[in-house]
Amino acid sequence: MTEYFNLISLIVIFIILIEVIFYVLVTFVRKHFQWMITSKDENPHFSEEGLDKFVPHGYDSELGWVRKPNTSGVDQNTFISSKWTINSLGSRTNPDFDNKKSHISCYGDSFTFCRQVNNDQTWEHYLSKSTNSNVLNFGVGNYGIDQSLLRLKREYEKNPTKIVIIGVVPDTISRIMSYWKHYYEYGNTFAFKPKFKIENNVLKLLPNKVNDPKKFHSINKILNEIKNEDYFYKLKFLKEIIKFPYILHVLKNSKRNFKIIFWVLLLQFKKRNSADISSIEWNPMKPIMEINLKWRISLYKNKNSLQLFTEILKEFVNFSKIHNFTPIFLLIPQKDDLIYIKNNYNFMNLFFKQISKISDLHVIDITSDFLNESNFDNLYSDDNEYGGHPNTKGNQLISKIVQNYLISKNFLDN
Repeated sequence: MTEYFNLISLIVIFIILIEVIFYVLVTFVRKHFQWMITSKDENPHFSEEGLDKFVPHGYDSELGWVRKPNTSGVDQNTFISSKWTINSLGSRTNPDFDNKKSHISCYGDSFTFCRQVNNDQTWEHYLSKSTNSNVLNFGVGNYGIDQSLLRLKREYEKNPTKIVIIGVVPDTISRIMSYWKHYYEYGNTFAFKPKFKIENNVLKLLPNKVNDPKKFHSINKILNEIKNEDYFYKLKFLKEIIKFPYILHVLKNSKRNFKIIFWVLLLQFKKRNSADISSIEWNPMKPIMEINLKWRISLYKNKNSLQLFTEILKEFVNFSKIHNFTPIFLLIPQKDDLIYIKNNYNFMNLFFKQISKISDLHVIDITSDFLNESNFDNLYSDDNEYGGHPNTKGNQLISKIVQNYLISKNFLDN
């Protein structure tokens, strides 16, 4: 009997020891990598320092965030540094063309804003050269097509053009299902946003719940409403949180978690020993990007997300009819989209079939043209599976494709 109790005691001690080790590991990794979420991340603290930077420079009560007029910044990655400026209109500065007449305006995400290149290297700038006009760039990083449409509605009467392009990445289908980006992109805690939903077959807008900066300090009062409307809270966020018992939660997503733990520990070890980490710096993000790609693919098979995406595009067309402009939907793939499509199949086929039924919507899909490139690295700024954003060559190609489409439809002659 004594031996039995001793064995049980040893097992309990062993389990407690493993639990402590896992707790220490997870706590350390979370400190250095925001995607390893713990119970603290369900209701994160908003630092005053962070809010002091975000609110005056990026916060928007309606859209969540925006590039504000007369601001500037620098994008820095491993290889390059680029600068951007926003003019008094709230559009990205367009060197040599800001004072010319505008026939085309563009809204969308960072692939429309053109991160990681300078003001004179955006696809809108190249399109301005070929059309001898000021192509307005109202793109904003991390926007979904929902926010892009809402910004268009807000800006159009101040900046009317006969052609409007909304350009987004395929992952916009994930962004329109999100009400707080933190539940999908962990650590993006300031990114509360508006969201559309379909109710009784009608598109309904759910306004940004944090429509006053003061609400960052009383977020508990509105979190339940956000959780109920956010697609990813229960299906993704709660399933990837690591909390007590740490052994259970680490093992539950063992493939993801052990990869992250291994690479973060190795990176921190190399950093402390002043070793070169450039070849492995991206590695902790690999499992994250693989998981997000799977979510993206699943949403392009999901009836509800497809319907929501389609209804938003229909609303884009409806708005165009009211204001008498030509609506163009532009899809620009990320590098990992291209890799998957090249090696498997185009997961967006059902989506394109569905939106082909939308009358008066013009669609430009960059995917096939990018697939013709023998080396995708030639089109993107970062040397990893994600690829970052289109580089100068990528933006020149996008501009050429858009220009050829406009010419083929005689839109530039009207």
